[in-house]
Amino acid sequence: MTMTLAEAFDVVAWSQTLLERLETAQGELDKKQGLKDEKGWLMLAIDRLAASRGELGDLNQRAMRLPELESAREEHARTLQNTAVDAIERLQAGVTFVAGTRAPLLEALFGKVKLPQARRADREDFERFVADFEKKLSSSYCKRIMAESSFAPVLPVVDQVRGAVTGWRAGFSPEPLTPSEESLLRDEIVAHARRLELPMRQARLLAEAALAPLKNAFDDSGIGQKPKRRKTETEPEVEAETPIEAEVAPVEVEAAPEAAPEPVEAVAPKKRSKKSAQAEA
Repeated sequence: MTMTLAEAFDVVAWSQTLLERLETAQGELDKKQGLKDEKGWLMLAIDRLAASRGELGDLNQRAMRLPELESAREEHARTLQNTAVDAIERLQAGVTFVAGTRAPLLEALFGKVKLPQARRADREDFERFVADFEKKLSSSYCKRIMAESSFAPVLPVVDQVRGAVTGWRAGFSPEPLTPSEESLLRDEIVAHARRLELPMRQARLLAEAALAPLKNAFDDSGIGQKPKRRKTETEPEVEAETPIEAEVAPVEVEAAPEAAPEPVEAVAPKKRSKKSAQAEA
């Protein structure tokens, strides 16, 4: 069966979503007593899918360079934006853990920051937000405080924030590919998608078996869902056809012959009695 580039990309992208949902389900299942076999099945599903996805590398990022995936690029940028906000939230949690809820560094970095709004911001507003946050991180005051030994565990998270912001910016300006590079990349995406189909199906089946003892757990997890089909930029839009009533020529129906009247049996007059005849006379 032929697989389009859009379908192949959706399979690759959905494999990440599926893996995350499996891991979430594993966390919920671990809270339950017993169910040793079920927990093993779900872990097997996670390990199998994770191993298959390990061969992808930065395929999703490179796929954004294809002109046919313009619509997916915006979604990918939104995902990268959430990743950047996640990193900033981790930094906030790390500073709070190290220095407490009243640390001056918290006020300096997060005093007026509204992270939920940052997730919903458009590109221009989010760029202003991260530019301002990067300026705070690079200030001499923040650098001096984070240079203290107690803040050593926080420094890797700072690097994660900067890397996530750089990745988000790169999502809007992918480097163009040569025609031969585009062709090779398309083939690579389709090949990975076909390879992922089996472990994804197996993971769903294992998860369904593992979550069967818990009422509605499999349906609520979203593991059984599938991605909606995406159209690439080069695929023609297909408009829904308006049903057209066919012109039907009138059909002459030959009238059925009238049925002959049923014969009516003559009814013989009743014989008058002698008494009636005398009365009439």
